[in-house]
Amino acid sequence: MEHTEEVESVPWGELLEEVEPDQDLRRIAYLAVGLIGAVVLGAVIARAWWSPSPPTVIAPGPQIAIDSLPQGDVTAGLPTTTSAKAPLYSEADLMADPPDPGERTAIVRAEWFVSDYFTADYEPAGSADVRAALPSAADVPDLPQDGRGGISYVEWARAFRIESAGDGAYLVTVAFRALAAPPDGAFIRLPVRAVEVLVGVGVDGASVLDLPRPTALPVGPEPAPWPEPGGDPPQAVIDLAGTRASVWGSEPRIVSASAIEAGWRIVLTVADDVGNRWPLSMEILT
Repeated sequence: MEHTEEVESVPWGELLEEVEPDQDLRRIAYLAVGLIGAVVLGAVIARAWWSPSPPTVIAPGPQIAIDSLPQGDVTAGLPTTTSAKAPLYSEADLMADPPDPGERTAIVRAEWFVSDYFTADYEPAGSADVRAALPSAADVPDLPQDGRGGISYVEWARAFRIESAGDGAYLVTVAFRALAAPPDGAFIRLPVRAVEVLVGVGVDGASVLDLPRPTALPVGPEPAPWPEPGGDPPQAVIDLAGTRASVWGSEPRIVSASAIEAGWRIVLTVADDVGNRWPLSMEILT
């Protein structure tokens, strides 16, 4: 039997035809990467040689949408945006202490003490905080905090006068208002009252030196009378008043208008979130 050798031939031409497209794609990818790198390098060099100036930022001003405003009558009452330079302070101003640092400490301690002293609720500790604020050997009478009588809450307390009492002591006058209720009654708002509190200030803080001293509230000056209502303001003034009042509440209603030297004084009522209508006033310049 004759032996026949069979040799298989590889179709190199067909394989090369299939490989060449892949090589073309790879070559295109290399060129694209090189082009991107050149663009990035050019941008970095350009940024190093040229830096654009920062953009100018314009602060937006308040906007009031009123279509019926005339040109010249009411525009003076509209808010305008102005640029004000910030005040410059010297290093000495920034490093300077208040003229009397002890006054601030005394005021804080006096307001704090008044709030605790005239608050009587069902706190289990009773008057312990009040007694701890006073001298340890002080003979303090019975306080409402130790009983089960009426309830009192200090709504606010503000110091409005302070005087030096010598030897690191200050006499602070504090006005305050409390909400109170009898044992079986509703809360009422008590009238504003004032007391003087003697406070001693030292390196370790402040302490109350005596019980509150009753004093009268200062009487303010007699205010000038309001302008008499009268006249019919322009519709632009009415629209502007309603727009300004709507920022505070809802459903503004004009009650009266008074012509003043600079324009108009408008009195109107505005409803709050629970439906109460509060009278408010404003001046609109013309």
